[in-house]
Amino acid sequence: MKRALKVLVPLVVLTEAILVWSGVMDLGGAVLVVAGLEALLFLVGLGGLVLVVRRFRKERRAGLEPWRALEDGLSLMLPRTAARFVLHEPRLFVYLFRWTFRRVKCVDDEFAYHRRSLLRAIMPVVIVTSPVELLVVHLLAQAFSPWGWLKWALLALGVYAILWVFGLYASLVALPHRLEERGLRLRQGVFAEGFIPYAEIEDAVGTQRKAPNSGDGLSYVPEEDALYLATGGKTDAALRLLAPRSMRGFLKETEPASRIHLAVDEPDRFVRELRQRMETSISGSGVDRAPPSARSGQHPKHATRHHSRFAKYRF
Repeated sequence: MKRALKVLVPLVVLTEAILVWSGVMDLGGAVLVVAGLEALLFLVGLGGLVLVVRRFRKERRAGLEPWRALEDGLSLMLPRTAARFVLHEPRLFVYLFRWTFRRVKCVDDEFAYHRRSLLRAIMPVVIVTSPVELLVVHLLAQAFSPWGWLKWALLALGVYAILWVFGLYASLVALPHRLEERGLRLRQGVFAEGFIPYAEIEDAVGTQRKAPNSGDGLSYVPEEDALYLATGGKTDAALRLLAPRSMRGFLKETEPASRIHLAVDEPDRFVRELRQRMETSISGSGVDRAPPSARSGQHPKHATRHHSRFAKYRF
């Protein structure tokens, strides 16, 4: 049933578009077929809605965040990438609303990373120049276009693009890094997210580093076995993990990496409080911090060789 929904919904929509736009059938026949397809689409959508709501409630009871739970629900009807893309736009506007009305404020366990963002730097430029640009485009379309609707369409697209840029920055503000009960949740607005249990973090230090790519975003460097969550092309802290972990990007997951470099506005406080959580997690759970080779009973020589894998890398 789940697979049928994923295939049937796009197929119904595609068939409807072909029949209406191609002109293969006469108008009366096309209307009847379209009406039947609409009814079928409604029934499919109704059944899919029930599945989505059930999965959403199940994931929420399990403690999953609302947006992730909704994505899991939509993935019953759509491919995972498509479900994530569909939710991208409403998420942006929700965060834009929260940021506009100052409903975003970091608590003690949250750490902002947007202070150096390039989006923050271009916001004043967008505010000053966008009204002039929209007016010029509107006047040019009115003067040279034979279609009256075009000027309004271009105006709507321009306003939407501006709101989209503001929404991107708002997501950086509304989604800080967070020290949760069981681990560290890392974020880069709506474009990246990852969760690392405290027991899997070997070390954390505050050190500034230049990212491989300028600007903001998530990148993976296989030569360094590292992930970069950069803001303004730089990072401020580094984590060394006991085992490689991946992060969720905008449309797909990254390759696993043993080190994570991240941007954070208060690196000293972040590292200090993260280490406290790590120590509390270790003392409370009795987790053995020995290298995996030592825990499995291998010869100390092999354990040392395993640890030397990190020795050639420096934070």
